[in-house]
Amino acid sequence: MIRVVFIFSLIFITLFFGTSCSKNRPKSPVKLVQVNKEIDDYISSLIRADEIPGMALAIVKGGKIIHKKYYGLANIAHKVPVSDSTLFRLYSTTKLITAVASFQLIEDGKLSLDDPISKYIKNLPESWESIKIKHLLTCSSGLPDYKDFDKKLSDKEVFNELTKQSLNFEKGYRYEYSQTNYWFLQLIIEKITNQRFEDFVKENQFKNRKNEVLFASNSLVDYPNRVSKYQYNKEYNAYEKTTYEDGNRSLAGNGLNTNLNTLLDWNMKLDNNQLIELETMRLMMSPFKYEKNDFPFGYTWGIYGPEGKQYYGFAGGGVSAFMKFIDKDLTIIILSNGFKSKPIIANAVTYISGLMDEGLVRKDRMLNEDIRLNFILNDYKKAVELYHRTKQDNQDSNFERGLNNVGYYYLSNNQIEKSIAIFKLYTQEYPDSSNAFDSLGEAYFNNEQYDLSKTNYKKSLELDPNNENAEKMLKKIEQITNANTGYN
Repeated sequence: MIRVVFIFSLIFITLFFGTSCSKNRPKSPVKLVQVNKEIDDYISSLIRADEIPGMALAIVKGGKIIHKKYYGLANIAHKVPVSDSTLFRLYSTTKLITAVASFQLIEDGKLSLDDPISKYIKNLPESWESIKIKHLLTCSSGLPDYKDFDKKLSDKEVFNELTKQSLNFEKGYRYEYSQTNYWFLQLIIEKITNQRFEDFVKENQFKNRKNEVLFASNSLVDYPNRVSKYQYNKEYNAYEKTTYEDGNRSLAGNGLNTNLNTLLDWNMKLDNNQLIELETMRLMMSPFKYEKNDFPFGYTWGIYGPEGKQYYGFAGGGVSAFMKFIDKDLTIIILSNGFKSKPIIANAVTYISGLMDEGLVRKDRMLNEDIRLNFILNDYKKAVELYHRTKQDNQDSNFERGLNNVGYYYLSNNQIEKSIAIFKLYTQEYPDSSNAFDSLGEAYFNNEQYDLSKTNYKKSLELDPNNENAEKMLKKIEQITNANTGYN
């Protein structure tokens, strides 16, 4: 069955795996120094803007490490810097490792994409029995998410409760993120190998670095060199360590903890076909055909960006990302240990890739990220001046994304007056944008200025009669104002 899928995907795959020497020719030493400085400047701004305690970044181009650097603190209280030994939690980026483990078993003939999961997992509802391995890997199984149940329940209790539920949709119909897919893959891998999931992965993907790999989805336990994920407590205006405990059933979905060097080694093995064969890697990254739509997602590998500038990978918890631009032989690895405001990882990947390769420049996205950072890092007057200067120099660019992101940055940090100011600027700059007025309506709503909120939602709906959010919010405002005046 696997060869049939290879043939089916061959034309698409050849395009993004076929590269020319000219495309991947390394930059001169002088240019590399400049690029590294630009990357440093950007990352430093990103860390200051989103208040990220510590970060590790690596960029690999043509099999060579072009940029590798550690920033900030692994431990805030003891002022321990991020270093080679720092173990980061990868959260959902772990899923890439689980996908490789699955395809290793497929290569060995011990598993097939078309195997029904009932071959390995017993006592399933009848409607679940025909779900296949490929549906787990592509998040198209329709399985309900076990994370909706009490975390204190045992695996057996969760399984019993889970299997009482109906499928959310027929297998293969559409993409829907569910951690159950990866719990079931973990169970299946353990069934086939007669090993614990983490032992199989360490032996087959991290054999020479077992001591630098830890599988744990528990934030409460202190492991040597492992960083805690910091979240910002707005009440105390200080960072606190997350206490999230997800249990061993989440190891395949979010349990990997490791350092930057180990991930670089893993990436080298993946690129050199030491983990899986090239044909298998091609299949793993090829887009799955959903019945409902052509959602860009492979066999656990997300597919992002426009045609010609696509990249493949996964991000996790707002703190990690592993992304590969296959056609450019470029890999970007981002690891961090928390934030005050959740960084926009897609912006970071797009920005860094544009600095690395002219063919990957997405001008509008990079300029919008500059706008976002300028507003956060400067006072309002100076930021507006910089915005207008940038707009004047780039009249063909659209800056809605940047203004909207900044407005929501302030809104999420309870700086509502600043948020309103940004969204008002947004509506002035883009008076035909339904989204601009919708965003301003939300800021006024959060500030309990219901009349102004209503006015802006109406304007948004006028510009886009299909704006369901504006309709919903107008009804909500009506209910609130009626309740305040004593009418029902």
